[in-house]
Amino acid sequence: MKKLLTITLSIVLLLSATACGTNSELEALKQENEQLKSQLTDTEEKPTEKPTEKPTTKSEEQKTSDTQPNSDNTYELTAGDYEVPGDIPIGKYDVVAVSGHGLFFLSGDDSYVNEIMDANPTEDSSAIKERKNATLKNNDNVSISSNLHVQLIPKN
Repeated sequence: MKKLLTITLSIVLLLSATACGTNSELEALKQENEQLKSQLTDTEEKPTEKPTEKPTTKSEEQKTSDTQPNSDNTYELTAGDYEVPGDIPIGKYDVVAVSGHGLFFLSGDDSYVNEIMDANPTEDSSAIKERKNATLKNNDNVSISSNLHVQLIPKN
């Protein structure tokens, strides 16, 4: 449904620009349309609610086998809520902001992390790019907000 709506709006935008725009404006709109289509295709191929194993998407069989403590897999997470060990294996991780900006929140019985993270933090911001040694324990919850995209890198 999103794809159909995006394509329809892109076509309407192109047609309206063709009627009253110049050639340079039309070319810019065509490039923007192509970028939107590629972003939409990328978004549909990747699930946003569950972590994925680099470089491919996990099947359910792989997911259950990856729930061992200190797994050697790197996990990529986008905005959403995750449970330990259901979505992410128990273990110690370095959390690295890959792209975007948002809040990384970890809560549990005796765990609490609340970090503003940014892939490109400035010196005058309170955001960080990397959080080392975040320990994920049984029944912890991880929440990621906005357009933040993080990697969880297992520590041994």
